[in-house]
Amino acid sequence: MNQQHQLKHKAREARQARQARRVVNGIFIGLIVLMVLLLLGYYLWMG
Repeated sequence: MNQQHQLKHKAREARQARQARRVVNGIFIGLIVLMVLLLLGYYLWMG
């Protein structure tokens, strides 16, 4: 039983790590897209 519990615990940790990486990547991609949109808007407004 203990070995199965350890395997489940490791699988849960790996799943949480993947999810955390997805969240961080999503935030960075969102910030990059926002910066590009702001730059485009600025150049169109001032252009």
